[in-house]
Formats: sequence, C-alpha cells, structure tokens
Amino acid sequence: MGSIHGIVMATVLALLAAGPTRTASAKGKKAAAPAAMHKAVNACGCYTDASGKCFCGRRGKCECPGECEPKGCEEKRTKQMAKDIAAETKKAAEVDRKERQNEIKRANRPDDETKPKLKPADKGDVPTAK
Repeated sequence: MGSIHGIVMATVLALLAAGPTRTASAKGKKAAAPAAMHKAVNACGCYTDASGKCFCGRRGKCECPGECEPKGCEEKRTKQMAKDIAAETKKAAEVDRKERQNEIKRANRPDDETKPKLKPADKGDVPTAK
C-alpha cells in the first residue's frame, strides 16, 4: 500500500508542476491573437478586408447605414420605413375622415342652433313699465 501512495503523490506533483507551463503557453497564444487582428471593427461589429468585402461577427447590429453591415440590414430598414409610411398615411386618413364628418355635422345643423343663444336678463336689469 505504501507503493501506491508514493505513485499517487508523484503523479500529483507532476501535474502541479506541468499545470502552470500549460496555462502560460495558452496565455501566450491568446496574447498573439489580438495583435494579429489589426482590422478596424465598426460599431456594427463588422470590418472590410483589403478587397472591400464586408465581414461581420455573429452578433452584428444594424446601426451603421452606408457602412459595412450584416446581411439583411438594408431590407429591414426598408421594411420599417414602409411600415412607418403606412402608419402615417393611416393617421392622415383618419384625421381627414373626422374633419369631413365635422363639416357634414355643421352643414346639417339647423340655423337656430348655429346662432348664439342669448341669455335671459335678470329681473333687476329689465325696466318695468308703471
């Protein structure tokens, strides 16, 4: 049983000794990757290569009109503009319809309703004949 204990201890010591060298080499590789990535990424998370092609990350945003953007951003913007135009047209038609209804009501109103009504005078204001 003493020999198994010695083998386990030797294995643990070997793993502890090898552990820091592996993480140091992994850290060295990660440090080299950002240095190699010299491409300028815009606010959308995209960059343009030397030939002018646009490349975007997975989480690209549609916030850079006219610049390098993820695929489908222009279509989304066009659809949203069409929705906005339809909503504004609907509002304008509703306002126009209500205005026409008000004109019809005013035109159909009898003349006595269109004239301002006079308030009856108080008894103290009316001169009495004696």
